[in-house]
Amino acid sequence: MTNVTVQLSDGEIEALKARTGKRSAAAALKAWAARANPKRSAAALRAALKDSLKEEAAGKGRRFGSAREAVRWLES
Repeated sequence: MTNVTVQLSDGEIEALKARTGKRSAAAALKAWAARANPKRSAAALRAALKDSLKEEAAGKGRRFGSAREAVRWLES
């Protein structure tokens, strides 16, 4: 399994907790990711991440100025 580090502000963490009903930041982020990708299994998510990392290495990755921008883009 791969670990991912995400830097979120306190406000963003609180918003995730409020949206998901989870108490810990890690659980809230996992719950949000599961909601964002409900049809994908863990294996499919890992494969998508691997493809994403390949795209990023090839210079095709998308960069965001903040985690909030990234979350908005993912939710759209």
